[in-house]
Amino acid sequence: MTTDLQSYSTRLLLALRERDVPGPRIAEALAEVESHVAETGEESEVAFGPPRQYAGAIAAALSQDGRRLGERRWVTWGRTAACGAAGFLGADALIDGAVGVSTGQDGAFGIPASLSLGIGALVLGLLAVCFLAAFRNSTDRVLDPRTGRDRAPEVPRWAWVVMASPLVLAVLTALVLGLTAD
Repeated sequence: MTTDLQSYSTRLLLALRERDVPGPRIAEALAEVESHVAETGEESEVAFGPPRQYAGAIAAALSQDGRRLGERRWVTWGRTAACGAAGFLGADALIDGAVGVSTGQDGAFGIPASLSLGIGALVLGLLAVCFLAAFRNSTDRVLDPRTGRDRAPEVPRWAWVVMASPLVLAVLTALVLGLTAD
């Protein structure tokens, strides 16, 4: 697969996901694009148009009784907001506990610093497990109908380090500040 076709396919996959198109239909659309390009030699953008526009046409064809796909996005936004709030509170409790443990002071609201540290670590650990479970057990996977291979882009290992580094840096900063504060 050429770089242009890979780029087009990835952008189309993401645009279709944004529109809540089911995984099997996404896989079919990607296979159609790749087959057409392989058979005709025509560039994907010329044949199908920009990925977002083509994704809009596919989503419109799938919509039922005039409703747009993804009208229940507020549910997704609610989950995202809840996860964000839990992450913020967990990180705050973890950092507050780390500072309290290192300085010998109580945590927020007068609770022991070690308890605050434990609660923060537990909340963030549970969030991480929930995220991993959601990504690994997705029932709406995009499987190539020709090969059965998962079409979702792989997350490079360095991305996990980049995502975890703010939390690690925050905890280390809290510990260093707590140890040097007198």
